[in-house]
Amino acid sequence: MSYQPGRMGIAEGMALVFIILLPRVFLTAPANEAAAVATAGWWVPIVAGLPAILTIIAWGYIFQHTPGDLYSVSEQLVGRVGAWVVTSICIGIFFLNAALLLRQFAENTLLTALPKIEFSFIVGWYAFVAALGARLGLEALARGTYLLLPISVFSLLIVLLLLASNYDTYNLAPWQGYGLLPSLKQGMHEAGFNVGALILVIIAPAMQNNRTFKWASILGIMGGVLIKAFSLMVFILVFGVAVASEKTLPFFEMARLVYLSHYLQRIEALFIILWVIVGLLGIAISLYLGAYLITRLLKLPALKPLIPLSAYIIAQLAMIPPDIATVIRIDGFVIANFFTTSLFILTPLLLVASMMKTIKKGGQSCSSD
Repeated sequence: MSYQPGRMGIAEGMALVFIILLPRVFLTAPANEAAAVATAGWWVPIVAGLPAILTIIAWGYIFQHTPGDLYSVSEQLVGRVGAWVVTSICIGIFFLNAALLLRQFAENTLLTALPKIEFSFIVGWYAFVAALGARLGLEALARGTYLLLPISVFSLLIVLLLLASNYDTYNLAPWQGYGLLPSLKQGMHEAGFNVGALILVIIAPAMQNNRTFKWASILGIMGGVLIKAFSLMVFILVFGVAVASEKTLPFFEMARLVYLSHYLQRIEALFIILWVIVGLLGIAISLYLGAYLITRLLKLPALKPLIPLSAYIIAQLAMIPPDIATVIRIDGFVIANFFTTSLFILTPLLLVASMMKTIKKGGQSCSSD
């Protein structure tokens, strides 16, 4: 791990969590939510964020009594076989996340900016740049995301606020969409969108202390959730449910509507650069985490030799689906089933094991906040 133990602060940790949750704001997910729950789509991300925050609070308790990272804690609590299962699931989560993001961002780049470029070249370029970013290490990724964070948030908010003249408040009625229960159910299904918040669980020894871990994770989740909720609210305000559910690139379509002056138009071209950078960072971080977990699982001496091979495998996985519609369906299925199920099962399992171990030890704490 390139970050020395105990050196990462709240700002860097929050930026890592935020940037791994942000890429899907630029993809088709907002349109899918509008189609699934109609006008309730804007508060579904908030519901989906609550399980992730509870997960971080649970991990704060676990780390307080059993310090270490994901693999070492799992090994202490559920044994070597259990640690292998938990770590293997997390490897699958981050590699699948990287592959799905890679394919969708490559497709969107072809659709919006480079329609005449060979598809495999774009996929290979994304994989190559993401591998370079992952090879630079966690410290470079953390500092890069920390520097990009204010620019990303400011740019997103500017676009959303410049669309104020296009808002139609009637498009948000009724606020409960197709019903309160279906909206809550959709929020629970989409909890897997925030599984990337486990990044600080995996690299917990790099954090300054348990309190830093908890606040960095929670602030990162809250930032990602609120940005997505506000973006989706504006999307529905501007287009309405019927039109919004048909858009392939919601944020790009919103940026196209921004009119500054007769001499300054089509600012969406500038935002293509922004979402490409955000996408590359999300892919690079997911790639790094998957390779890091393999290193911990197999007790390998070095991480960097795994990165080129992992990037190649992810690029090949990304090119398997025949078209973007299939990729979007796979993405939704993986998030609603694999990611969400893993989030709801792994952490409670380890939390119960930690509580039982703590009771046996008489409630003694192994680490301080």
